Amino acid sequence: MARIKKSFIVSVGFVVSFLLGYRTNTAYDRYWEGLRIWSTMVVAIRNMTRIIWVNIKEKKGEESKHLLEKKTVINLLLGFAIATKHFLREEQGCDHQDLKPYITNIHSELTEFSAKRNSKIQNKKKSSFLNSIFKFFGKDSEIDANLIANKNLPLEISLYISSYITTQKERGSTDDASISILYANLCTLVDCLTNLERVLRSPIPLAYAIHLTQVTWLYCLSLPFQLVADLGWITIFVTFIATITLLGIEKIGEEIENPFGHDENDLNLDDFCGILKQELSYITANKTPKMEDWIFNSQNHPFDSDNITARQASNLKINEVQSILKKDDLQNRNISNVLNRELEILEMNRTDSQDTLKQEMVINMETK
Repeated sequence: MARIKKSFIVSVGFVVSFLLGYRTNTAYDRYWEGLRIWSTMVVAIRNMTRIIWVNIKEKKGEESKHLLEKKTVINLLLGFAIATKHFLREEQGCDHQDLKPYITNIHSELTEFSAKRNSKIQNKKKSSFLNSIFKFFGKDSEIDANLIANKNLPLEISLYISSYITTQKERGSTDDASISILYANLCTLVDCLTNLERVLRSPIPLAYAIHLTQVTWLYCLSLPFQLVADLGWITIFVTFIATITLLGIEKIGEEIENPFGHDENDLNLDDFCGILKQELSYITANKTPKMEDWIFNSQNHPFDSDNITARQASNLKINEVQSILKKDDLQNRNISNVLNRELEILEMNRTDSQDTLKQEMVINMETK
């Protein structure tokens, strides 16, 4: 059997390893970036929920009405996250069981986000020769217009949230700082939506993916000709292991390139939305905490050195309270000094033990 020179295998192996490493690292970066952007979106939703539930004041006589307004807009925040999940998964429409309860009160009329069904956008930059190669490898260079002009329901929901913030500003229901925070976090939501869409719409270039597949197969097919003279029939098993290893690495990069699907290796967006739903439901199920209820009660013991409650301490004079605080500081310093002294003793004992061990080793060596 003909034998290929070793230099050829080494050269191709170097190229394959470089391409596979770049492919896997790029795919993992996209996976990690998708998780990071989603976490940023959750932070913005939590901040907006907190500001809306605590800082937006209810007008006397209309508490129920304003409470329902808060609950509705918080539902829209949850709907934004769920709609983003379906948007990233290319799941068209609003008729999803986990989404409908939170957006049935809004009306979708943004026709500019609608796409014509079954329409195709031809990639004119590629030659017909490249198109034939792409189709041979199962990669069509035609891009479905639905993937580009998909109805952007999360963006539409952001308009309703923005209208709520504007209404609260006009009513004077809260201070300007809270309004600014709400607007800033709403901008963060739209920014996260755009960045998630960027991860979705910008996969690894098709030509690069096809070339990587070709070079990998070239290396695997040429490997037996290099090994057969030295390994004989064992070449079959070695080639098999090398092939599944290299192709496995390539498929891992392809698997995690788009982290928003339903596969086992994709981000678990369903659980993320479920956890967010539980958090928002818990917040809206409880009244806004009042400072008097959790500070001046019988369970709050603010001092370390004195076992009196905040309710009892509120009847003391300012000099007496400051005296207790100084006593706390002195007590904490004494504790810190004791701990430092104990650490010093432990360090000294450890050093003595090491010195003793070294001396014993020297004596044993001299004895020998």
